[in-house]
Amino acid sequence: MSAATRETERETVQRLVERTVFTPVRGAGAVAETVARLGEAIGLGLLRPGDRLPSETQLASALGISAASLRSALVVLRSAGLIETRRGRGGGTFVTQGAAEAVLAAQEAPTAAELDDLATERAVVEGGAAALAAERATPEQCTLLESIVDGMAGLGPFEAWSERDALLHLVIGDASGSPRLVSRIAELRAEAYRISRALPATAEVLAIADREHAEIVQAIGAGRPARARSLMEAHVRGTARLQAGLGRITPEARA
Repeated sequence: MSAATRETERETVQRLVERTVFTPVRGAGAVAETVARLGEAIGLGLLRPGDRLPSETQLASALGISAASLRSALVVLRSAGLIETRRGRGGGTFVTQGAAEAVLAAQEAPTAAELDDLATERAVVEGGAAALAAERATPEQCTLLESIVDGMAGLGPFEAWSERDALLHLVIGDASGSPRLVSRIAELRAEAYRISRALPATAEVLAIADREHAEIVQAIGAGRPARARSLMEAHVRGTARLQAGLGRITPEARA
């Protein structure tokens, strides 16, 4: 990856964090929503081990919640081992090592119905985002997408590959030019990442995804929106079929 592409990635990730993490939370339960928002960002790799969170004042303002609600949310995250507080010079609140694994360990395998429903929504949302990206992506964004795809080939372990997978889909959303689409894709990616843990992380399975990613990025770079949409829809639905066929999917609906 060239220095210019690396800088483009850094700026893109920062923009994604600002658009999907440090924005006002929705819903009546501010504490629960904040825990979910930050936990999902950690699971996706948008907030990585060692990353320092903004100050409590800045974070409460960005999330649109009271300082008391934020402190309660941080207590929950701290007790779960996702963040830690360091005192003294260079202190603050930081994402812990192993935080992403802790997020995933607390989640259940999906039912077949949940998997199919998520695939349907992802196909609509991410297929549309891919089509828009084919119309609107800048040369820098196309170069970044190509670099991410190239770097994913043969990448291991699964956690490292999955973080790049999430980034790829989020950058495609960013290239659509719609902040609302990016936010929704981030929410869907958090669910998809949880479910992907039920899929055996074999080299063969990841190679299929790598090939499909490359085709999607090629269609975006070539300015072919219909093909980009079709490929993304097929990729999302194909991944769901693999997960249903190979993964530890719970067949019965939950009460």
